[in-house]
Amino acid sequence: MVSSTNWEDNPYVIGRPIYEPELFFGREDLFNFIYDNLNQGAQVILLHGQRRIGKSSVLSQIPHFIDLENFFFIPLSLEGKSQKCLSEVLYELAREIIDYLDDYRHPHRRQLALPTKKQLQKDAGIFFNEFLPQVYQVINGKNLVLLLDEFDVLGDSGQDSSVADFFPCLQSVVYSQKELFIIPVIGRQLDDLPNLLSLFRQAPNREIGLLDRQSAEQLITKPAENILRYEPDAIDAILELSAGHPYFTQVICFALFSQAREEQRWQVTRSDVQNIVEEAIEIGEAGLAWFRDGLPITERVIFSAVAEVQQQTTSVAKGEPLKLLVQCGVVLTEPFHIAEERLLQWNFLHNIAPIISLPLRWNNYKVTVELVRKWLVKRYPLRREIWELEKLDAQANRLYQQAVKLSQNSDLQNAANLYEQVLQANPNHFDALFRLAEICIDIRDFDQAVELYARAYKVDSIRTQEGFIQALLSYGQELMEQGRFEAAKEQFKQALVLQPQNSVIQAVLVAAQQRRRIVKTDEMVVITSGNYIEKLSESMVSEVTINEANNLVNSSINQLENLDSPEAAKLANLLKQLQSEIEANRELQPEDKAEALEQVMALAEAGKNPEEGHIRRLARTAFKILIGTLASLPSSAKLVKTGHKLLPAISQLLDLNL
Repeated sequence: MVSSTNWEDNPYVIGRPIYEPELFFGREDLFNFIYDNLNQGAQVILLHGQRRIGKSSVLSQIPHFIDLENFFFIPLSLEGKSQKCLSEVLYELAREIIDYLDDYRHPHRRQLALPTKKQLQKDAGIFFNEFLPQVYQVINGKNLVLLLDEFDVLGDSGQDSSVADFFPCLQSVVYSQKELFIIPVIGRQLDDLPNLLSLFRQAPNREIGLLDRQSAEQLITKPAENILRYEPDAIDAILELSAGHPYFTQVICFALFSQAREEQRWQVTRSDVQNIVEEAIEIGEAGLAWFRDGLPITERVIFSAVAEVQQQTTSVAKGEPLKLLVQCGVVLTEPFHIAEERLLQWNFLHNIAPIISLPLRWNNYKVTVELVRKWLVKRYPLRREIWELEKLDAQANRLYQQAVKLSQNSDLQNAANLYEQVLQANPNHFDALFRLAEICIDIRDFDQAVELYARAYKVDSIRTQEGFIQALLSYGQELMEQGRFEAAKEQFKQALVLQPQNSVIQAVLVAAQQRRRIVKTDEMVVITSGNYIEKLSESMVSEVTINEANNLVNSSINQLENLDSPEAAKLANLLKQLQSEIEANRELQPEDKAEALEQVMALAEAGKNPEEGHIRRLARTAFKILIGTLASLPSSAKLVKTGHKLLPAISQLLDLNL
């Protein structure tokens, strides 16, 4: 027995496959599955699993744990071959087979002739029809089992690559040469590999998943047996962190052994496990990153969202991560809902507390491996991770670059149009969102700026706060100039929430409150131009309201008349006629009359600023309100007849196309 005082080597293996049978634990069911299918003549057996789940280790152990005298196993790896042509791939595979037989010291290995790259380039069939039959002879007529690691990397080469022919070639040869068996191991879900499914649809397949409790305990205790003693509660704590995932179990134990050796304290408690988490994350950083990077972008974002939600609760209800994304300013598209389901199907998330009477999707879930969740919260917080969503649409990114150039050349309107196209293609291109919000302030489209900044503020409150406040204040001021004090007050209130101590915001809010034409309290009070008028009876309020509206209309029309433009003069004359008819009408209620006069003022403002997009929108709205007002009156009313003559002429002058 080795004593703890002279023990130096850490027995836990991380960063490489486990080749030593004595350090490999569990997977008995998997090996039995392979044994039975080989015995029954299954020439293709597909194995699949998450990254870092131990797929390469399983392949390396098959020759040790499957005792079939008529089968000869040769491990091969396709890693790094996705960008190579078919002849290079076949040449390297042939060379690896010969090298393995050399290492195995097979007595007849010298009989094998390695085909050249030129020969394989001219005829790839040489590998299958000449080289492999030589191998069958060298291994004395046994069945050849090729253990193909990283098999799915060839799928990354694309449909047009010559290496894409490897799959159909292999299928043809497997089913024509009865001596050839293959066990490919793939690192992603079978649904993501249509080529393999179509070629080997009838092949038995098995997922390489988490270790069972007994195997996981052996992986924890056996490598350091008689050196490091784990208390039962410590083993529970390790499995709570690793869920029986072999790589993460090894990472935790590696950290615990290093600490025990440093402190010369060879008993592990639950407290030791809890205190070693940060160290384990540091040790396993590369493996953790590789584990996550195998996921598509949307799934990675959902993964971080689940990890964050789980900070506050032991389990996550379906849909909660999506709600959190909305709070972060993300626009939910269908891929987000699919991503949540896929993470469950792929076992990155684990259903808990199953409800038998309900479908699976209604169950709560959590991140399967707690150590991974802790790492996600630390390394990939959600508010940083959502920026990866900008990479989802390549065309949107190209449009974005064009928009940036236009913006740099001060072509703001065309830049804004392109940014809008970017957001249509990818609603979660946040840089485009931020830049469009800024441009809307520059081109004085303040209502649109407020809408954009409201979402941008959810994405990054620090970066966008000043711009959001500027948009709210600018839009509020614009509303006040239009006499829309209630709407202006709402903008200023929202700005005050963002900066409660800002004296400028406080001042404009007071101004909006004081310039409001009518304030309703227990008694009717009229407020104009910031000065309180004496209390009035209710019958007098309507008269003051109409008078105030008339004053605003007169002011706007006078400013319109002062413009050096024949069209402005014509418009001013038409609006005066419309104002007079509204004043003289007796069928309208006082509040309706005041509202109609406000629409006349809006049309006058549009005449003063014919190029302002947001003012034109207000004018179109005002026009529709006036048409509705006329429709509410008897057709015999003079205002109706006059209005039907005046409104078309006003629309033509303002180019409203109504």
